[in-house]
Amino acid sequence: MQPRVDRAKAVLGKCDPWLLLALVGLTCVGVLMVYSASIASAYRNYGSPYYVIEREIVWVAIGLVSLTAVTRLHYHTWRRVAFPFFAVCVAMLLAVLAPHFGHSSHGARRWFSLPAGVTVEPSELVKLASVVYMAAWLTSKGDRVRDFKKVFFPFGIIVGVVAILIIKQPDLGTTIVVSTSLFCVYFIAGADLLPMAGAGVVAVGFAWVFAHNSSYRYDRLTAFMNPWQDPTGKGYHTVQALLALGTGGLFGQGFGNSLQKNVLPAPHTDSILAVIGEEWGLMGTLGVLLLFLIVAYRGMRISVAAPDRFGKLLAGGITCWITFQALLNFAVITSSVPFTGVPLPFISYGGTSFIISVTAMGILLNISRHASGEVFARQSTHNGRRDGGTRLPRVISHPAPSSAAGRGNHSLQPRRAERSRRLASSPSRGVNGGNNAIQQPPCDSGGP
Repeated sequence: MQPRVDRAKAVLGKCDPWLLLALVGLTCVGVLMVYSASIASAYRNYGSPYYVIEREIVWVAIGLVSLTAVTRLHYHTWRRVAFPFFAVCVAMLLAVLAPHFGHSSHGARRWFSLPAGVTVEPSELVKLASVVYMAAWLTSKGDRVRDFKKVFFPFGIIVGVVAILIIKQPDLGTTIVVSTSLFCVYFIAGADLLPMAGAGVVAVGFAWVFAHNSSYRYDRLTAFMNPWQDPTGKGYHTVQALLALGTGGLFGQGFGNSLQKNVLPAPHTDSILAVIGEEWGLMGTLGVLLLFLIVAYRGMRISVAAPDRFGKLLAGGITCWITFQALLNFAVITSSVPFTGVPLPFISYGGTSFIISVTAMGILLNISRHASGEVFARQSTHNGRRDGGTRLPRVISHPAPSSAAGRGNHSLQPRRAERSRRLASSPSRGVNGGNNAIQQPPCDSGGP
C-alpha cells in the first residue's frame, strides 16, 4: 500500500495547473496593461515612457522568485510564524503613522520610503499576515469557535484594532478588504451566524458614520449617487472610468489606443481596469473576470481538499481575499459601489501589492500540492470508493429477512453457524490461504 501512496504523491503532488495558469494569465495581462496605461504619464512625469514598466518587470521578477520559493515551502511553516509575522505587521502599521517614519502622499500616510525611490506599504503586508494569523488562531480553538466570550469577542478586538490602524492612514478600501477576509476565515471555521450578522450591521453603521465625518469621503458618496451632477469635480474619476468603458464597446479600441488614460487618475494602478475596458472592450474585461473566477473556483476546491483544518482556513482566507478585492475593483470602476481605491490583484502596478499577492498564491499552490496527493492516495487505496471510505464485503450489506419470511428458517440457524465455524477453522478455505486470510461468510440462503 505504501508504494502506491508514494507513487500517488509523486504523480499528483504538484501544483494546481488551472490555478497556476490563471495566475500566469493575470500577470501577463498586468505587464501588458501597465506598459500601455503608463506610457503617457511616465514620459510626462519622469521623462521616459519606460520608467514604470521597467520597475514593473523588476517587481514581477521578484514576485516569481517568491512564488517559486513559497510553493516549495510547506504551508505549516506559516503556522509557526503566524503570530510574530502578524505582530511585526501591526507594529509597521503603527510606525507608518509617525511623522518621521511614514511617507505621506496625496493626503495619505501609508508608505515607508526606502532608497532608490522604493516604497513599502504595510497595509498590503497586513492582508497576508492577518489571514495567516487568523487561520492559525482559529485552528487552535478547535470546536470552540462558536464560543462568544472566548473566541468571537477576541476576534472582534483583533479585527477592530487592525481596521482602526488602517483607517487612520486613511485607507477605507484596504480596511474593507482586510475585515471582509477575516470574517470569511471565521465563517469557514464554523462561526455562529447570528453574532456575525450583528457584527456586520455594526460594521456597516460604522462605515456610514465614518464616511459622513470626512468631507472627501462624503463627496465620494454623493458622487456615486449622481456622478454626472459634477463631472469635473466630485464625480470626475467615476465619469472618466465610465467613459473609458463606454468607448471600448464590445471589442475595444486596440492595444495602446486608449485616450482616457491621459485623463484618468491613476491609470496604471487603481483605474487600470478602465483602460483594459477601453482597449480590449467588454470581451477583454470579461476575460479578466473569468481568470479571477477560475482563481476563486480552484482556490475553494483546494480549501475543501486540504488535508487539515489549518490548510482549509488558510486556503479559504487567501481565496476570499484575492477574489473579493478583485470584485471590489470591478464594482468601483463600473460605479456599482462608491469609489474607493483598491488595486486590481496581479494587474495594477505596485511592488508591495504584487509581491504579497503572488506570495499568497504560492501558499495556495503549496496547499494544493499536499491536497491533491492525499486525495489521490485515498481514492487509490480504497477500491474505488469516491468518498474514500472502506469498502465492505457485499454479503454484509444484504438485508436481513423479514419476520414473516424468517420464521421457517429458525431451525437452520444453528446448522449455518456450525458450518461457518468449520469454514473459519479450515486454513485451506480462506481466500488467499492461511489462518490470517480473509474468510468468506456462507452465502446460501437455504439448508445444507
